[in-house]
Amino acid sequence: MSRDSQVPEFFRTLRVKNTNQVGVLANVLTVIARHGASVGDIRTVHHSRTYVTRDIDLIVESLADLDVLVDELAAATTVVELRDEVLTAHLGGKIKVVSQHPIDNFADLGRIYTPGVGEVCRRIFDDPELANHYTIIPNTCAIISDGSAVLGLGNMGPLAAMPVLEGKAALMAQLVGVNAIPIALNTQDTDEIVRTAAQISAGFGVIQLEDISAPRCFDVEPRLQEKVDVAVFHDDQHGTAAVVLAALINACHMAEANPADLRIGQIGLGAAGLAIARGIMHYTGQPVYGCDRTDAAVKRLAAAGGIPSGLEEILRTSDVVIAATGQAGLIKPEHIRQGQIIFALSNPRPEIDATEAINSGARIAESGAAINNLLCYPGACRGLLDAGARRSHPDIFRAASEALVAVTEHNHLLPNPLDRTVHQAVARAVARATTDVGLASRELDADYFAEE
Repeated sequence: MSRDSQVPEFFRTLRVKNTNQVGVLANVLTVIARHGASVGDIRTVHHSRTYVTRDIDLIVESLADLDVLVDELAAATTVVELRDEVLTAHLGGKIKVVSQHPIDNFADLGRIYTPGVGEVCRRIFDDPELANHYTIIPNTCAIISDGSAVLGLGNMGPLAAMPVLEGKAALMAQLVGVNAIPIALNTQDTDEIVRTAAQISAGFGVIQLEDISAPRCFDVEPRLQEKVDVAVFHDDQHGTAAVVLAALINACHMAEANPADLRIGQIGLGAAGLAIARGIMHYTGQPVYGCDRTDAAVKRLAAAGGIPSGLEEILRTSDVVIAATGQAGLIKPEHIRQGQIIFALSNPRPEIDATEAINSGARIAESGAAINNLLCYPGACRGLLDAGARRSHPDIFRAASEALVAVTEHNHLLPNPLDRTVHQAVARAVARATTDVGLASRELDADYFAEE
């Protein structure tokens, strides 16, 4: 979840052909483990009486280590090939624009484009509200980034940000049917970002800010929201905070505790960390204790109602420790206090491994790989669009958190992020909250909320 610099990881698919004997696959996996690689999916490609061909997904930190691994495997089994399926999946980009209607003849052309389109333009000119009926605007979100905080990789600029923006657009199309348009800005000047986003806002029903570094993100979002008449939110802040709050509520259910009765510490007060603290304080009505490497970040927490603290004090005294620092291994096993709830959110390497935290005494522990903002932003965009939201509001994201809690199985922290019904539940909750706080421009009928 943290956007600070991280150790990169490489994904590869290894195809091996083994003799069909008990223990051969175990030997292959032992070699992989010895070289520090992580194993993902294992798929059988071909099975015969004498041989089994399998694809094994690997995650490694170094391509040099991967070369050594493959060399050792080749001495023990047949390495058929090593593929980079991540790059293959990105060839040509991950999204495309397609027409909703066939255009096969001049009659089709006349209806879709000129001369017929002129009549639609005139009607919208006379009544701008008709744009909600005759354009894609009410189902379209802009995903805007300057590339200054790309995932855990840092300031990579607009071109390197595009794969992330495309991925989010693909997920929103798949999960909630939203048209999401990636927009990478070739500037990291706050004034220019706000001005540019405002000038293009007429074509969108929601603006989602993405991968904009702190502290500029704290200025960009509110300034842009004042200039446009559609909801604006920064997913790295609000989407992350909503999912963390849902995980915290569910963890407290599992621990038979009330979040408002617990001492909660937030380590790291960047875009995600400060938003998490604010979201928890909005929900519990109690202060969050926080620390950061910069005085400015700590001052922002204090201004929001939090209590500045120190790393050692938070680890020693908190019932719940949430870390979003980008510093792998920051929390040592000896720091864990018996019965604590630990969320170490930095990706790809957390502040402490969840299993290690459990083994050191934590009652509940999880990483940012599982506490993922994918659980919020598709449904949030869907609900904001459906309600015609004119602004975002803290109550909207609290509603998203509570919707996630409601659809989570007993004794689980969070639901399956690929379950469409989860995103539908978030969308309904967000749309209702938007209406309740008086920010909806569109009235939804009872059928929309029928499954609540």
